[in-house]
Amino acid sequence: MIITEELAGTAEAVSKILGSEVECQDGTYQLKTKRSVYVKNSKVLDVSLSLDLDISFNLSDEGPDGSNEARVCLMPEELAAFTQALIAHPLYFPISYSQHMTMECGMYCIRLTSQEPPEVFAERLVAALDALG
Repeated sequence: MIITEELAGTAEAVSKILGSEVECQDGTYQLKTKRSVYVKNSKVLDVSLSLDLDISFNLSDEGPDGSNEARVCLMPEELAAFTQALIAHPLYFPISYSQHMTMECGMYCIRLTSQEPPEVFAERLVAALDALG
């Protein structure tokens, strides 16, 4: 695949939206980062966790839509706010959107996939993450 200026511009736009550098490997743009979560369990125990955030998207020369995927780990108390922010976002879900959730080590891991412009996918994801505070 030849990387055109338009594809490079899309990758740069997504990088700015997500606030992290996007790397290209074998035609797939990837972003791996962590987000910090502060949990107060009791008067004695305070915990600070670092949770993974993995995002990838594939672009083609044939149109604006990309194959997007994100894996977001959430604390149980974050799930409702994250899901509500996704639903309430002004940019509608595309027809080819799916969401799968698993529970790992007491956390919810949500895998989001869609066929849409990567910028739209990134904007919706950032809005949902921002709703977590």
